[in-house]
Amino acid sequence: MVTAPPKPKGPPPREYNRRGGRPGLNVDFMAVYDAVAGARNGSGETMTDIAQRFGVSRGWICKWVYPALDDHTKQGLR
Repeated sequence: MVTAPPKPKGPPPREYNRRGGRPGLNVDFMAVYDAVAGARNGSGETMTDIAQRFGVSRGWICKWVYPALDDHTKQGLR
């Protein structure tokens, strides 16, 4: 008689880091930061343009770049 293979115990392993943190992208964060700061100051470039140019998503920009811009704006650094 043929039996089915045993089922694995527990949930399948996750394919991403559940603790969060910055994504492992090969992107120059400061270049994206400067491009977004320029767009906020009226350069005419959209967030979609910036995301496509650097190969990141608009969500990545919202999650990582906007908070850094807001912090620096509040501190008067840029």
